[in-house]
Amino acid sequence: MNPPSKKTWRILRNTLLGLALCATLIALYYTEELWRGKRAWETCRRTMEAQGLNFNWADHIPAPVPANENFFAVPEMQHWFVGRGPTTELEKKLPDATHWWSTRMVVAELAIGRPDATAPNGYVTLQWDAPSARGEAARLLTNAVGPTATAPQSPMIIGFMTRRPEEIRPARIFLQCETAPTEKDLKEFLPDTIFVNPHQIPQKEALNFEPAGSGSYHVSLPALETGNDYLALTQPLDSSFALIRQALARPSARMDGQYAIPAETPIPNFRTVRSVAQTLTARAQCHFLLGQPEEALPDLTLLHDMCHPIMEQNQPMTLVGAMINVAVAGLYADTIADGIQTHAWREPQLATLEEQLKQIKLLVPLKESFKMETVFLGTVLPNTSSKQLLDLVHAQSERQPAGSWEHRKDLLLTQMMPRGWIYQNLVVAVNLRPIAIAAVDPTNELIFPDKCADFAQRTEALVSRGSPYTFLENAMTPNFSKACQSAARNQTRVKQTLIACALERYRLAHGQYPETLDALIPQYIGTLPNDVIGGAPFHYRPAAHDTFLLYSVGWNARDDGGVRGQSVTDGDWVWPYGP
Repeated sequence: MNPPSKKTWRILRNTLLGLALCATLIALYYTEELWRGKRAWETCRRTMEAQGLNFNWADHIPAPVPANENFFAVPEMQHWFVGRGPTTELEKKLPDATHWWSTRMVVAELAIGRPDATAPNGYVTLQWDAPSARGEAARLLTNAVGPTATAPQSPMIIGFMTRRPEEIRPARIFLQCETAPTEKDLKEFLPDTIFVNPHQIPQKEALNFEPAGSGSYHVSLPALETGNDYLALTQPLDSSFALIRQALARPSARMDGQYAIPAETPIPNFRTVRSVAQTLTARAQCHFLLGQPEEALPDLTLLHDMCHPIMEQNQPMTLVGAMINVAVAGLYADTIADGIQTHAWREPQLATLEEQLKQIKLLVPLKESFKMETVFLGTVLPNTSSKQLLDLVHAQSERQPAGSWEHRKDLLLTQMMPRGWIYQNLVVAVNLRPIAIAAVDPTNELIFPDKCADFAQRTEALVSRGSPYTFLENAMTPNFSKACQSAARNQTRVKQTLIACALERYRLAHGQYPETLDALIPQYIGTLPNDVIGGAPFHYRPAAHDTFLLYSVGWNARDDGGVRGQSVTDGDWVWPYGP
């Protein structure tokens, strides 16, 4: 074999030199990007710290507390309410009511005929086109079923009633029509929402029309649970609830866990908190039905009290924790509102509930969570591995199966990406956060929709640029605007329910509602809370049939005269807040 020629050696040498030069240039590029990114982040960090953010994670670790003063030092509290683990022992004790879905009850016998036809014996005649027909049909169904209550928003329970299914005497309705209505027409004519929450049960599972001969139907609903049966079903929980009440006597709350590592910081078990909240409010609804408001109060008081150590007192505060707290407060306020609407509460309970409602400050943990989300990002992202970064990106999109070509490709790209890009993405995200933080003012109990809109627009503009310095924006930035909307609406729920308690106390004393809210001061309420949007007083006026209209201007910050909107962002927020 002939040795390589000089020309071949020259080509090989030049190729190696070229590769070395490319490697050097690439290394210089990576080094420069890393330097630029770190420098930008340090500048950003100093700016944020000057505005009050502290990126030293150790300063956010809660101090140890004596065991005899710690809510979570009670073993059951730690096991039930901490972590994302498997189903807790407390959850296993909660009622499993899935069998109610498979049982239906007939609520009406419906016959259809022409306008000149005669109704069968015992049937009430209604004309399809008559303006009052639908209201009369709803009244007949309501009378047949008896008093009912919608259950909390849960797939486990549909609703409650005082009668047993076998005690129902179906309404008999003869509907005179020119042309035979379809099943869809009949479902619109006989609304199921008078019995069940439409967010809990699909339309196809609600009112069912089973043919029962020519032009006749058996109309049925999923069986509602009786109030007495549900209370009996949940009675075994009394010992667990008593243990929670005993633990609440301890003044502090610090979960046991690894606080030094941000990603391993212990968090509340939101699933258990939600399930307990739904159970307690369901029990309160049953007590309303049975005329036992004094029995409903302890359940709602427990729900109110347990939120403080589990959801509010713990640090560092997470956005998910703040939003679960928001959701539970809305459920709590709505249950109180149900009792006010049915005039179930009496003066002693109303006065106690007023004091509890005054203590609910949802915007405090919300703003704290916005700050801590920023601190967490600035603490964790600089040390994020390529795999963790890949998981972060995939969390906002359809996750690719591990080992697939797409997954390997994305992993390779994240590994090859200059580390400086992570810092630059971090800078972009953190520089936006003060706008979101400024949208929440806990001191004056205000949320500013315009600042939320500004934050959303700036975020969208950055994401649309397609820059390597902004490609992580979607993955790193929660939906702060939606969080603000939910918190504003539920804090409004709480404030309006507080006013409604005072109004109901006035009605019990005077037999009617006052002409203005000022009449409530000082005997029924010390000071009137203001609207979370704009800070002006809530709008109020007494209405017909011993009712009243109480509303907030809502997210659009415009007085629409007490007209509800089609979504949370339009129209007024009118008390009470239905499904």
